[in-house]
Amino acid sequence: MAIGLLAGLILYPILGQTWYIFIPLVIFGSLLPDVDHQNSKINKILPITSWIPHVFEHRGFFHSIFPAVIMYAALYYGGLEYIGLPLTVGYISHLASDCMTRLGCNLLHPVSHFRIQGPIITDGLMEIITLASVFIINALLIIKHVF
Repeated sequence: MAIGLLAGLILYPILGQTWYIFIPLVIFGSLLPDVDHQNSKINKILPITSWIPHVFEHRGFFHSIFPAVIMYAALYYGGLEYIGLPLTVGYISHLASDCMTRLGCNLLHPVSHFRIQGPIITDGLMEIITLASVFIINALLIIKHVF
């Protein structure tokens, strides 16, 4: 969510979006890829999605670019681009952050087995340092946008 917020804070002025619509939708979109994890925040917010982890493996299809592309296309062609764009930005920000971890992501699952993996160990010191840095940058950006 913190990296989703960072993406939203950076992109809303560049994309000419209204922050109070764009940023909450980006943050919500950043939760969506974990719909395939039984204990995820998104499954607690939307209990109707709780069946998905029983059908899809974690960091499988929902951690590929395909759901983001499908979601954006459906909302764009449904006349809801103002919702689709921030949700997609949030979704992709989640994938990017997961790609920085040792577990990584297969962005083309199930078409390919290629994983993008980074050096960060989940729940490790580097993750804490990265998260703290993102919080500080978020705070600075919020202050910049407010004042």
